[in-house]
Amino acid sequence: MIRQSGPYMRPSMRPLRHYGGTGLAIRIPSGTALQAPLKIAYSGGGHARMLFVVEAGASATIMEINRGEASNSCNIGVEIVVNRGAQCTHVNFEEAADSATRVTVEEISVEVMEGGQYRGHYFGLGSKLARVEVGIVLSGAGAQAHLSGTGVLHGERHYDVSTHVNHAVRDTRSTQLFKNIAAGHSRVIYQGKVTVREGAIGSDSSQTAKALLIGDRAEADLKPELEILTDDVKCSHGAAVGDLDADSLFYLRSRGIPEGHARTMLVRAFLEEAVEKIENEDVRTAAWQFVERGLAEAMKIYP
Repeated sequence: MIRQSGPYMRPSMRPLRHYGGTGLAIRIPSGTALQAPLKIAYSGGGHARMLFVVEAGASATIMEINRGEASNSCNIGVEIVVNRGAQCTHVNFEEAADSATRVTVEEISVEVMEGGQYRGHYFGLGSKLARVEVGIVLSGAGAQAHLSGTGVLHGERHYDVSTHVNHAVRDTRSTQLFKNIAAGHSRVIYQGKVTVREGAIGSDSSQTAKALLIGDRAEADLKPELEILTDDVKCSHGAAVGDLDADSLFYLRSRGIPEGHARTMLVRAFLEEAVEKIENEDVRTAAWQFVERGLAEAMKIYP
């Protein structure tokens, strides 16, 4: 885990030579509030590392877009340090190549210090193999991490989000809300773990994961997990996989709405809670546009 004495105190943007010469480091100075999202877009294959440091009292929104334009492998490492009293919103879009033969693995490592807040939102359309691993350490009292996201898959695509939130000290808070759609022969996975360390009393954590299956061959695997090593904490988790509510579907169809359109309306309503977690209106709009592209393919089986 990166500490404050690390190399990120050098100039705010530089290549990371020790990571194959491909990398990026950005520092948001203390007290700075970025008004517009910081957009990082990349495509093609290969390996890269990105480092973002949000210094004390600063705030920033990072939009990370993996365009998936090439049918090859991509391995990305992202490190984020949220210093004391700082706020960072991180939105990750994992697109897919048209051929869906792309293999993408991204590892995101986050440290949140005293009074800091990290909001992570992860969206994926799937590919041959797409995996996002998120590791978060809440290392200071009052630190918070709020995660949400959705995968919308069709065909034989795969999308896997694995999270581990570590409550290392007392009075920290985390939430997770993931809602996924799997159509055709696709497979969507959510693995979420929360660890509350010894002495981390007053920690508050919740996990919710839900998935809708469209078709008989789609698969969703949801695995929330808790590891609690102290007393006086508040933790909960839940998971559910199923189809659309039959009564709601019947109600819409009885009003003359075609089945395909009715199902799409219900699916959007199902995903809304996760997408609406994004506070920035422009970024939220971009997230909806991204989700709609996935839904256009996933819902094609209905007239």
